[in-house]
Amino acid sequence: MRVYYFTNEEFGLSNIINERLKISLLDDLNDPFEFLGVDVSNKAFRKAFKAGREEAAKTAGVICFCRDWKNPLMWGHYGDKHKGICLSYDIDDEHIKEIDYFPERMTVDLDMDKKFGGLTEEIVEKLMCVKYSGWEYEDEVRVIVELKEKDTSGLFFTPFKGNMKLKEVFLGPRSNLKVEQLAKYLCSYESDVSVYKTRAAFTKYEVVKDKSKSVFKHSPNKKIKRDC
Repeated sequence: MRVYYFTNEEFGLSNIINERLKISLLDDLNDPFEFLGVDVSNKAFRKAFKAGREEAAKTAGVICFCRDWKNPLMWGHYGDKHKGICLSYDIDDEHIKEIDYFPERMTVDLDMDKKFGGLTEEIVEKLMCVKYSGWEYEDEVRVIVELKEKDTSGLFFTPFKGNMKLKEVFLGPRSNLKVEQLAKYLCSYESDVSVYKTRAAFTKYEVVKDKSKSVFKHSPNKKIKRDC
């Protein structure tokens, strides 16, 4: 599946240079209802569920993508007010988890006699992919990633190689980066990568490719010496 990842210029360039993406921890996501899409009004249930959530948050994180790069809201909220970058990846469908959007919080039957209320791996995965219907505009999909070792910054990352292929880079309508500036960072890539400048559309509320600007196409078989 082709998916899209919005970020600011600094982190976008870092992702491209280091060929990796940061894994988001549950408590670092911008929605306080992450992994809380259930009714926890019962005190005993709430206590057991909280313990299970805390345990799950230690073992796995998520990388959030969406299925459309043209949405101006996504550029505004996650692409540094249209000054950032959108990275496009091909990821095997088997790794992609669909987000289920609900207007109300669900009820879940747990075994209160078991540790962490009997939260199974299946329930944990489902709760990691449940959000309030107000977020539906994001058209989000996720990859759930096991937390292994932190790097020297204290953060968790997953490499592109073996997991995903960078295919396109979109520079935001307000980005000051030039397409040619990214060329030198793509020399090590073993797949084709295209870089586009974008603009606000003339007739629709969406972001589109700016056809008046040059397009850079990296090919591992046709490396341009001056860029590499």
